[in-house]
Amino acid sequence: MTLTIEMLYPEIANLHGDNANIEYLARCIPAARVVRTGLNETPEFVSGNVDLVYLGPLTERGQRQAITRLTPHKSRIEELIQSGAHFLFTHNAMECLGSRIVNPEMNYDIPGVGVFDFTTEVAMFNRYTGKVMGSFDGVEQPIVGYKSQFSMVSSSLELPGFMTTIRGIGRNRATHLEGVRVHNFIGTSLIGPVLLMNPHLAEWLVSSLSPAEKPQLAFTDLAVAAYDARLREFQDDRTWSTFERVTQ
Repeated sequence: MTLTIEMLYPEIANLHGDNANIEYLARCIPAARVVRTGLNETPEFVSGNVDLVYLGPLTERGQRQAITRLTPHKSRIEELIQSGAHFLFTHNAMECLGSRIVNPEMNYDIPGVGVFDFTTEVAMFNRYTGKVMGSFDGVEQPIVGYKSQFSMVSSSLELPGFMTTIRGIGRNRATHLEGVRVHNFIGTSLIGPVLLMNPHLAEWLVSSLSPAEKPQLAFTDLAVAAYDARLREFQDDRTWSTFERVTQ
């Protein structure tokens, strides 16, 4: 059966070059069928068999639009997560599935889809920009990436993280837990695109999507060489600023 990847709302969820995650994944799995679902279309995952659902970074208006479109399908999203379907939500796309997005400075408070129990607090004049390095269960090599955000996620420690940071902050400045990982749902605030920047993570995902086949990464030598160079930089203490740390 053909493996299907659904890319949600690419006309609005397209910041930071993160849609290259799917372009790269499609090159790693050439036989995969990539469905690009527009904002005014019904997602294929609602009634079809989709192996991976992807949503990339959005503006604040885009977040509201995505929440409006996804909320009627909350039960289906929960069902798919529990059944082991794969999801990849990058940067602030993950925030759409939380309980609320609030901005006390602007009296802004909107409900999220409510798949996960966490709150996102927006502080427009308190942007965090920094590096992150952490461990992901399933990949031996560290995950490396960058954050640039003016929103922080607050949740119970019972909600599993995508990774545990070794350097850099997690969901917020007070925790090492970064993102969300429930079954095969991955949500992360990293920008990048994370799969291009972490070929070992991409290889894990390809293997998880097609366990019967040996994963074949596209541009393996180039991707791994770039990762190795980036990892050497991240392992150098001189490249880290004092604010790029968890404060408890």
